[in-house]
Amino acid sequence: MRCYTLYYPGGRVYAGDTEGHLIALALVSHRNGRYSYTLEGNGFAAGGLDTAHALLEAIASQLTAEYVEAQFHHSPDLAKADVFDLTAGPHLNIRLPIF
Repeated sequence: MRCYTLYYPGGRVYAGDTEGHLIALALVSHRNGRYSYTLEGNGFAAGGLDTAHALLEAIASQLTAEYVEAQFHHSPDLAKADVFDLTAGPHLNIRLPIF
């Protein structure tokens, strides 16, 4: 099992791992009270979500540990950028099995 936390402080969903790394995982749009997202790594998109928590759950349902680990490997680590207030929005702790 791999453990991650998804954060939505606004604009993008970020993923953090247990080692303190942080990456941008999805671009988010919020229009007319509905959320939609596009995953950064593969371009998968979905929408029509009523709440930010539903947004995080929908994104989590699309993830595998292998996909997220690949994103951590290929994306810049934003943890040291110190420009993100991750407490400004909802978060979701997830556990993904390794296959």
